[in-house]
Amino acid sequence: MKISTYQQVACLLPLFLSVQAYSQSSQSNQTEALNELIVTAGISPIESDQFGGSITVITAAQLAASKAMYLSEVLRHVPGFAVNQSGGPGTQTQIRIRGSEANHVLVLLDGVRVNDPTANDEFLANYALLNNVERIEVIRGPQSAIWGTDAMSAVINIITRNSAHNQLGFDVELGSFDSKRLSMMGGFVEEIWQLDAGINALDTAGTNISRLGAEHDGFENLSSHLKLKVDVTDKINMSVSLSQNEAKNEYDGTDFVVTGLPVDADLWTKRSQDTAHVVMTHHPNQRWYNELQYQWTDIDAKNFQFGLGETSSTAAETNEFKINSTVRMGRNSQHRLSFAVDHREVDFIQRGESSPFGNPNQNQSYHVLGLATEYHNQLTEKFSWNVSARNDDFSQFDDVSNYKLAASYQLNDDWRLRGSLGTGSKAPSFIERFGFYPANFVGNPNLKPEHSDAFELALEKTWANHNFEIIYFNQDLQDEINGFVFDVDSGLFTAANQAGESHRQGVELNWSGQIKPSLNVGVNYTYTDATEEDLTGQDTNEVRRPKNMANINLDYRFASHRGQLYAQVKYQDDQWDVFYDPSTYISSQLKLQGYTTFDLTFSWQINPTFEFYAKGFNLFDESYEEILGYARPGAHFSTGVKAQF
Repeated sequence: MKISTYQQVACLLPLFLSVQAYSQSSQSNQTEALNELIVTAGISPIESDQFGGSITVITAAQLAASKAMYLSEVLRHVPGFAVNQSGGPGTQTQIRIRGSEANHVLVLLDGVRVNDPTANDEFLANYALLNNVERIEVIRGPQSAIWGTDAMSAVINIITRNSAHNQLGFDVELGSFDSKRLSMMGGFVEEIWQLDAGINALDTAGTNISRLGAEHDGFENLSSHLKLKVDVTDKINMSVSLSQNEAKNEYDGTDFVVTGLPVDADLWTKRSQDTAHVVMTHHPNQRWYNELQYQWTDIDAKNFQFGLGETSSTAAETNEFKINSTVRMGRNSQHRLSFAVDHREVDFIQRGESSPFGNPNQNQSYHVLGLATEYHNQLTEKFSWNVSARNDDFSQFDDVSNYKLAASYQLNDDWRLRGSLGTGSKAPSFIERFGFYPANFVGNPNLKPEHSDAFELALEKTWANHNFEIIYFNQDLQDEINGFVFDVDSGLFTAANQAGESHRQGVELNWSGQIKPSLNVGVNYTYTDATEEDLTGQDTNEVRRPKNMANINLDYRFASHRGQLYAQVKYQDDQWDVFYDPSTYISSQLKLQGYTTFDLTFSWQINPTFEFYAKGFNLFDESYEEILGYARPGAHFSTGVKAQF
């Protein structure tokens, strides 16, 4: 692994700061009030002001203010996030963070992996709705030292609701595109147990995706959840979580003869995803904590064409066992040592019709054993640092090891300096290794895992009710997998590890503040420079990575907080996308124009039980595309009533 000069400096930074901090205070003061705990940033939870990486927390209050229906709606406004959606509701949605690939982002549901092995290990955000979500933690930068493969650029943890008291509620919403949504939930709490459950149904006729034609592509989604938590004893707790998502999304085909762009077609996918999560925790005392987990995910996707019925299908089942243990040491528990062991097995199935080009029918599987450790030290009340390392033993690849070093130093009451240095990895997906699509793509079983080195440095200022931070990030990617390589022998496209490196660097500026008790404002800006080496060794722009992105959020309350206006403005710069010319068989890059959208949500608390709301999206009716040829919706609206008893 190549370590550049700035990375060497980053390695020495924690040591330098620790010496300086220790000279200022020989004993750490652990009596101050605890800050917000982040459960995703390490093997054990860590206080936000002690973590050296970049964290964004989307709170329950923010979710309630925006009345967002889709997860992608709120992720669009997170610093460093570029979201590309191929049309309207339910269409394919990819998330790229700090210039990464879409399958370099690990997404968790209460700690359970929900990336899709049948979809190149991407998280399919188009199926993710926000019912039952209480909090979303986003940790930017490589997290493979904790979470292993897929966590190369970020981890997103979707945390579901835990009721504090008995409650029942519903949410009814109607909107443009003949959209209808009904959500019902309930929470029941007794002395030693707690039960949360809910169901959410959505049906929309959708919008016309292609530039030509008038066919609308609809979307249906039915999801449910159940979570039971029991205090077995005062030292042993147990929880069981179940979730199910069934969806149908219509989509268009591609004109491979004349235009090379989307064209109206009667195509649709039916997809189901079921998850189960069993957790048992044991905390013998305040210094020792143990956790045993079992995670199960089952995904089934079937593709259909009008007149032909089912044309192909993919399925995957994942079983994972995890053991975590954390010990606190020292007079003030300023030392924390954690260990984790996990074993994951993934089975993959693909079915389709054989042709002269080959046979897509196959069963594949792999397993991986992961060992991780983490040490955290609160050296003084101003300085903390942590180091983590992980080794993954794959059944079909060489071992992969990752590390991360992070530090945080409170310069004074207002200013904090933090930084991190680490590596990330991404194992080749089943699709990249074994996928087969007649007359189009054939997998490459000889692929190697992707690797990256990353560094970030941030300066943060907190004063009164304001917070500002400036972050520089830099990541180099080696052995990047290109899934669009022409294979001369088969005459099809395949996947291959690229010889050169991909470089991603940029700056994030984030400010949030309370202007007055009734008005909160948030502003962020991201500059991203993402390039990769072409066949001649020259740097070229990576597609679907806008250089400039900016967001403004305003939350205004009035009429004694019964009324609320929540406004969001998003600007996204020009970006490049790939165009494959069917007449010349040559691929090239075409520029997609930048855009600005304005969304507004109005809420009114009728009484303690009922709330009325109305939402307007893209109110200035901006016409734009985030993927070449796929039209995003113009101005659209919805209104609803929410009740809680």
